[in-house]
Amino acid sequence: TLETGFSPDEGAEDLVLKVIRSAKKEIRLMAYSFTSQPVVEALLAAKKRGVDIKLVVDHKSNVREERSSESRAALATLVNAGIPLRTISVYAIHHDKVIVADRETVQTGSFNYSDAAAHSNSENVLVIWNHPKLAERYLEHWTSRWNQGEPFQTRY
Repeated sequence: TLETGFSPDEGAEDLVLKVIRSAKKEIRLMAYSFTSQPVVEALLAAKKRGVDIKLVVDHKSNVREERSSESRAALATLVNAGIPLRTISVYAIHHDKVIVADRETVQTGSFNYSDAAAHSNSENVLVIWNHPKLAERYLEHWTSRWNQGEPFQTRY
């Protein structure tokens, strides 16, 4: 089953949150820009439900050149809640925007996990529900990026 959402304000963020809320066992997330408070809150709620969550995010966008402190705050909130998170800097940019839920559902598209993506930018989200073979392929990619990343260090 396929499902799509668009932004600004045409269901993209809601669809991302739906995928996170659907997870029962596992979430693997890759991100370029990561500042979205609704996504952070949904991930924290998933963690409280017992979902195993791990994230890989771009180092340059979220740490090295991050100007507003929103990225660092979002990442620190997750790490301080016990969610493993790595930043990756071996590529010019780590531009992946993907969630794999329960090894069977893949969310992808142009949507950065940010307020601007939800409300200002023209973005798209595609969810492929119940497709374990596709999810396996994305998990292979996720694992390669996770293995190249470094643990995110909080300042507080």
